[in-house]
Amino acid sequence: MVLPNGWQTCDSTAVEAFRFDRERSILHLLFVEGRVVYDYPCTPALFENFLRAPSKGRFVNETLRPYAQLRGSSPRPRRLTSWS
Repeated sequence: MVLPNGWQTCDSTAVEAFRFDRERSILHLLFVEGRVVYDYPCTPALFENFLRAPSKGRFVNETLRPYAQLRGSSPRPRRLTSWS
């Protein structure tokens, strides 16, 4: 798959690719299942932890999802139809 600028592939069974928007503090995640993108609130420190996590899917479920919920955010899925 050819990814747009700023997206990185991921060695994960759950997360296919990701992009971190430092200005907005958002981690965009493209999940393998259904080619769905979720946008999670994420600090630079959390992003560094995501990069080091041995299981990206577990990190999302155990760290990013609760972090988003504490901030009153519930990331909604966006189906990937194109990169535009």
